[in-house]
Parts: sequence; structure tokens; C-alpha cells
Amino acid sequence: MRLYEIIILALLLPPLFWALFTRQRPNWLAIFPVGGALFTILHLFMEGYRWQMVPAYGLTAVFLILAPRWVNGTQNGPRFSWLMALLGLLTWLMAAALPLAMPVPQLPEPTGPYAIGTFTTYLVDESRPEIYTEDPNDNREVMVQVWYPAAAPTGEPARYLPDLDVAGPVIAEQFGLPAFLLGHINLTKLDVWTDAPAANDGAPFPVIIFSHGLSGIRMQNTAMVRELVSHGYIVGAVDHTYANALSVFPDGRVFVYDPARIFANGDSNPTEANPLVRQWADDMAFLLDTMAGWNAEAGHGLNGRFDFSHVGVFGHSTGGGATLQFCLQDERCQAGVGLDSWVLPVGDGVLTQGPAQPFMFIGTPEWLGDTNKARGEAIFSGLTQGSYNLILANTAHYDFTDLALLSPLTPQLGLSGTIDSHYSAEIQIEYLLAFFNHTLKGAATPLLDAPSPYPELTIERN
Repeated sequence: MRLYEIIILALLLPPLFWALFTRQRPNWLAIFPVGGALFTILHLFMEGYRWQMVPAYGLTAVFLILAPRWVNGTQNGPRFSWLMALLGLLTWLMAAALPLAMPVPQLPEPTGPYAIGTFTTYLVDESRPEIYTEDPNDNREVMVQVWYPAAAPTGEPARYLPDLDVAGPVIAEQFGLPAFLLGHINLTKLDVWTDAPAANDGAPFPVIIFSHGLSGIRMQNTAMVRELVSHGYIVGAVDHTYANALSVFPDGRVFVYDPARIFANGDSNPTEANPLVRQWADDMAFLLDTMAGWNAEAGHGLNGRFDFSHVGVFGHSTGGGATLQFCLQDERCQAGVGLDSWVLPVGDGVLTQGPAQPFMFIGTPEWLGDTNKARGEAIFSGLTQGSYNLILANTAHYDFTDLALLSPLTPQLGLSGTIDSHYSAEIQIEYLLAFFNHTLKGAATPLLDAPSPYPELTIERN
């Protein structure tokens, strides 16, 4: 809960308790609703409106209307005022519970020395036909977002979820949640700046590509991305059109995830997901090709900032499978990380000749079920480079995204495990950074090579 929200709720308590225990209203009691109104105005301007505070706004307005009666000497409350006070107390309890249950998300603070800039752009790959539309003349269209080390934290603050009026209800529906539930997500403090000037110090920077999960979004692992960028990486993410939650193109077209477009009977399965992960791997290759063009373009803000001799890839769920596929087919991949990866869609060839690059799996003990787990362990055992399999106890599938950080109630909603979400995120981020620092920057790996300092984490090394 934010500072002004706490103050507003505190200022509502004296009038409530006075009404509960006595009909007398001293003149000075009017100070509290007036103060509550002033802090509500400050809250709206400084912190921003959110629906969870609506009961508090309403209660403040009621007391503000009643305050002149107290000042004008109407000391006795109306008959049955105890019932009204009890209703007010229940409203106050709701006003306190909602912001606590659905707080403004707080992402782990980046620990690196760089400020973080970002931009989003629309790309068309004219060399590839779209396989998920009926028109054979359609080319592959994607939205991409790039985060990069910035010279200074200047410019317009970036929003977590652009096009929130469209995206919020769609994403909430994916998880069976009310449409309004994510309306406050853009109040999240990102410390990321749109179109900030790129840093020169330390350039060129290693490049990392992120791939989201099925019906996911490009910004779903912003906590991880911020940490990597703050330590001197450029990170790019593709919204894999038609299999992501939604894409909003600059011309106003909106495409939401429709399972029937990907899977014949609407149910995800490895066979029909195989062309999907191949398409996603090609999306990542296309983004790298595009970045190479930006790197050589004199007028581009990231001109000369990319180091394509050090490229890493990571992805969640289906994006983890696409990460494997990309490293199998593209020699630019120097290292890969799969977050609770769905590996079943990757072709059988991965079992006989897995990726030659160092690879790290991070996931739940269940790893999306016995069949997927067995295949993942077989892939891991066949890796030839220094690789790792990290198993984090008490986690669930979405603990490897930002979703688990949105509310303390995600375990009760079945969206995360019982592990503390911020603690879990910090462990994952620490190992992700250490792995890429080692594989892409040549840093020593005491964290990777030593026994785990976290009792919830088991590390298998190959």
C-alpha cells in the first residue's frame, strides 16, 4: 500500500470510531474528513487513481458532506447512527483489504549501474509468409520491444502494459479473472525510460532475446529484463503474433489469442506446437537480423551498441521450447535459458543432438508433467557444454514470470506456488544473471559452481 493511501485510511478511522461509541460530534472531528479529502487529492495527482481505493474515496466523500454539521454545532448524530457507523466500518475494512490484496506491483530493484531505456516497434518480415492466416499473401508481422543501457534516466517513463484499455481485460480473461482486475498495473514503478539516449560507456553490449509463453506477452518477464539491462545487456522481446495474449498494431488492428487458430481442436498439443516453436525461433532470428540493420544505421539510437558475437536467448514455457529450437538452428546463439520450458514440441532430433551451446533450465519440480519432465531431463543429460538444471521447490508455472508478483493472493488463485514470490524472483534473477555473465562476458561462476545457498533450490550440473 502506498503512503497517501495509508494516510487516507488512517484519517477515516477517528470519525468511524466516534460514531460507533457515541452520538457526540466535537467540532474538531471535522479536521479528519477535510484532511482525508486533501490527501485524496494529493494521492490522485501524485500516486494515481486505482479501483481498489474506491471504497475509501466514497467514505471520505460521505464524511466530508457530514463535516459542516459538526462544525456548525450539530453535536448529536442521527438516530440509528450506530448502524451507519457499522456500515462505514465494514466499508473501511473493504477499503483496506482491496489495496492489500491487489497492491501496486513492486518489481525487484535492478542492481546494475546502468539506467534503462526502451522502445517498441512494428516489424514485417517480407521473406516469411504467415502460417496462421488464411491469406497466402500475408507476411509475418510482429511487435517487438527492446530494452537497452541508457546514458541517463531521462525521457517519458515507460508503462508496463501499453494499450491497457484493450490489453488488461484480454490478459485477465486468459487467467479467468475479472476484466477490471489489471487496471492498476501501469502504476507500477519501472524506472525504465522510453527512447532515452543509449549509453556509450561499455558499448557494444551483448544481446539477449526473450520469448514469452503461449498466450503470454513480451513484457511478462520485465523484472528479469531490467536486471539484465542494468548490467549492460541489450534485451529484445518479440510478441509472437496470434499465439500471444494480444497484439495491437499501429494501424489499429488487434489480434487476441485464439487457440483454434493454432490447434485444430483448440487444445494445445506438442505435434501442432512444433511448427509454432519453429516460427517463434524464426521470429527471434528475424529480430536479430533487424537489430543488425539498426547497428549499422547511422541515424539509429542504438547504432554501434550491439555485440552480436555474444548473443543469449531465454524463454518461458513454449518460449523455452522456442529457445531450444533457436539454439539448435542458429549459430549466433551462444547460450540459452529455459524457464519451466515446454520441451515436448521441439523435434525429436534434440534428443540425439541437443544444442551445442551452454544451457540452463530453471523450473518447478513437476516441470509441466511427467512426460515433459522426462524429455527435459533427457535433453539435459545429452548436453555437451557446461549446463545446469535448477529446480526451485514450492513453485508453480507462473512463478517464472512477473505474474506471481502482482498480488499476495496468487497462490490462492492457483497462479503461483507457496514460495514467497519476491524471494523466488530474486533467486531466479541472480542465477540468470550469473549464467549470462559467465557465458556471454566470461565472468567467473562461483554462484553456479558452488552448492546452492538457498534450501529451496536444487542444482544439477552437466
